[in-house]
Amino acid sequence: MYEVVHSTLGRYRIRVPRLADDLQFAEAVSNLLESLQFVKEVRINSAASSVVVDCKASAARDSTSHSKIQEVILSCIEQASYTKQANDSDSKQTATDSFDDLDQIPEVNQWKDLGMPLLSFTLAMMAAPLEVPPLIVGTAIAGAALPWFNRAADSLIKHRHPNIDLLDSVWMTMQTLQGQYIAPALKTSLVEIRRSFRGQGEKSREQKAWDLLDCLNQDVLVERDNVELSLKASELEVGDCIKVSTGDFIPVDGVIISGAGLIDCYHLTRKATPVHCGAGKKVYASSILLEGELFIEVKRTLDNTRIGLVANIMQTEPVYDTQIGLHQAEFVKNAILPTLLLGGTIFAATGNLGAAISPFQFDFGSGIPISISTTFLTALTYATENGVYIRSGRALEVLSQMDTLVIDESVLMYLHAIGSDVTGVINALQQQGISIYIVSYNLNQQIALHPDYILSEANPQKHLNLVRGLQHQGRTVAVLQDRYNYKPEFKIGDVSISIARNESVAEETADVVLLDSQLWGLIYGIAIAKKAMQVVYENTATIVVPNLMMQIGGGMVLGINPVWNVIVNNSSAFIAEFINSARTDFDSIPAPASLSCYKQQKKPSMLAIAPGSAELALPVTIGSERWRHAT
Repeated sequence: MYEVVHSTLGRYRIRVPRLADDLQFAEAVSNLLESLQFVKEVRINSAASSVVVDCKASAARDSTSHSKIQEVILSCIEQASYTKQANDSDSKQTATDSFDDLDQIPEVNQWKDLGMPLLSFTLAMMAAPLEVPPLIVGTAIAGAALPWFNRAADSLIKHRHPNIDLLDSVWMTMQTLQGQYIAPALKTSLVEIRRSFRGQGEKSREQKAWDLLDCLNQDVLVERDNVELSLKASELEVGDCIKVSTGDFIPVDGVIISGAGLIDCYHLTRKATPVHCGAGKKVYASSILLEGELFIEVKRTLDNTRIGLVANIMQTEPVYDTQIGLHQAEFVKNAILPTLLLGGTIFAATGNLGAAISPFQFDFGSGIPISISTTFLTALTYATENGVYIRSGRALEVLSQMDTLVIDESVLMYLHAIGSDVTGVINALQQQGISIYIVSYNLNQQIALHPDYILSEANPQKHLNLVRGLQHQGRTVAVLQDRYNYKPEFKIGDVSISIARNESVAEETADVVLLDSQLWGLIYGIAIAKKAMQVVYENTATIVVPNLMMQIGGGMVLGINPVWNVIVNNSSAFIAEFINSARTDFDSIPAPASLSCYKQQKKPSMLAIAPGSAELALPVTIGSERWRHAT
């Protein structure tokens, strides 16, 4: 029923095969585990058939509680196996069914699943020289294609509409009946190989995440009340001072108080060159001190560190909620019957079965979903490694499209207080065509800005009205807010942004969290998001263009052997998924600190905001001085 894959104090991962295809069971497991008082978070990964349980720090103190907690968790899984889902989950279940109905999540396999496809391909290749009976070859191909037939039938019966597997099933059946054995056998082999690579990558990524999290919970020397203690990293508190010696793994994000050393940051930055750091410099969990000795003030621990957030993204893969993915999946859903009709029309007009079924190989289903899942996952992890925590693919997608930024004045005051270059960032955003609006809640604060760009004496309702008004104009609005200045349920805008403080990042409810408390991270995040969308479109073209040329020009007009159609179809998808997407060159995006146009000016400069013909200005120094107006 289950297998305990990994367990440490406070964190458990259990593989449960039934989670892969039983949504009611998965929700029952989640509900039962979340009802336990000692549980902090439950994450179900259906693709990996696993559940991850994080416990509160107070519940994970010793090995005795560790064994008892694990026992309770496993009993909940057993109980869920025979507990029916409550009626109040119907609406959520319907939404989940609708999500699955769109076939956005790419299929994954294990290498062991290649047996039948490779056998069918071998028999197809040997059919002519060894005179293998057609019945044997056809049976092997049917066995290899059985997953396609099952998914096609399931979609028709369960969801009452055809899916892309129906086209593939018809194409393989027709080719086999014509005696074209190699093409369908090659298709099943290549597709299953791609899915196995995908499954291996997913398994490797999840294991890497667990390895990273294990390293973050090691023993560390802590100085409290002038006494040196050895504690688990999970027991550290913000403000603690830890000692790191040569060869030690740095388990926290923090700031060097004293000492100096040579640090290897490869796990986080993927750059092999060590960095020399001294007092005042920031260091991040997963780094290794190669030389020297450091005393570090703790800022974030465990899941709140950059590498901890990256590990969470690797495990949960929050990339299947994008509008572009939904639209593509809806297009696929609506294109099945017209494609079947097109094939029937061609056959009626020409009597050429090969030309008639060639459109069935149009790569509707592989392009955008695969490109999104791989590219967006790479983008989310890269952004987090570099200080911009983007929670989901949807947030990344909206960030790439934003053209308006509404800023809470309290955020500007906080950024000014910590020395952030607010004016330079706003100026850079405007140069990108992004409109800036500022909301002031302080009735006593005099802000001499143009009324078109300032909402004074604001309240939450006025704030909401401003954002909705901008959205009604067709704008994509990002809202930069201080989580201390608004209620979590009052979440407005197309994407919400917050500045992380030294507290838990988990307490932030925004879609985008700037981990370094610097507004320049927003510029960087936007650049990463736009690069990701560019790669998605490039990959779509990489798949669609060769397929159209081969299926229409080659299959329908020239009558090229269908084997070439299969090769073009799968090779283009392989390039898009495993080469372009996984190796997206985000390193080519200059970090804000290295951009000459982003350098902070030595003297106060004015920020021009132009509504029509009016020009407004905002001095660099804000907070301690009043806002000033200039034309």
